[in-house]
Amino acid sequence: MRQIFCVFIAIFLLISGSCIAKQKKNRDIGSNNIYRITLYDSFGKVSSKLWTIANIEALGARRMSSSYFDRALKYSDTEFDAVSLLKIIDQFQLKNDEDAILLNCFDDYQGLLSLSDIHKYDLHLVTKIKVRLGSSKPDWLNPLLVLVPDGKNPPFLERFLTANIKELKFVRLKDYYMPLKKVADVSIESRQGFEVYKNNCLFCHGLKGKGGNKGVRLLDVYSFSKDEDQKKFLSDFKNFHDKDNADKQDVKQFVTDVQIKTVIEFLLAFKKK
Repeated sequence: MRQIFCVFIAIFLLISGSCIAKQKKNRDIGSNNIYRITLYDSFGKVSSKLWTIANIEALGARRMSSSYFDRALKYSDTEFDAVSLLKIIDQFQLKNDEDAILLNCFDDYQGLLSLSDIHKYDLHLVTKIKVRLGSSKPDWLNPLLVLVPDGKNPPFLERFLTANIKELKFVRLKDYYMPLKKVADVSIESRQGFEVYKNNCLFCHGLKGKGGNKGVRLLDVYSFSKDEDQKKFLSDFKNFHDKDNADKQDVKQFVTDVQIKTVIEFLLAFKKK
């Protein structure tokens, strides 16, 4: 009887320890990550500083909500610990006309925020996320995360929802977009498509060495020069990026049918070039 009791206690402790470890892992996602903030000097040399969640939160983290985030992710009552991006920017001396921050992510997504938008909308970086009990949380939804505070109303775009960030890199917008803008300048429709693409698509579907690599290379999958190929692209976009997407990649909510057709004109300009 004593032996059976000891075995029972051992199994109980093993299960309890496993549950505690699992709960801790879920609670502390991202807490052990190292984040890099990168600057370039006037000679093109890189200067990087490594940060932890504790370093970032020491700048003044506060608990907050975001109706903008909840609307995009179809959540409610999500809670965040977040730090103003302005407080992070203030830690650096920008000497080369940098006017944007490139956001490289652990899952090969790549966001981009202008400093003017960061100031205008008081954008924050999330260090902890607490979704409402019972809500599903996709793998990519981890700190660091860009957050629009309540009371601020930027345009409703994919741009303001970058998550899983591992590096912040100061850049110049003009230099970054130049290879794409040169191609887009062939027509009004193509220029319009470029604006839509850079605000919603480039973060996953890179072009000419710009943007992320999380999604497929669209120019390798679609020719865009044939009607049936354009129809397939539109169909695939709507099917993959709809509101019922299990991975919560609902890009369709940010882009109208007219806008996605201008994206085709922009991508078609690459094929013609």
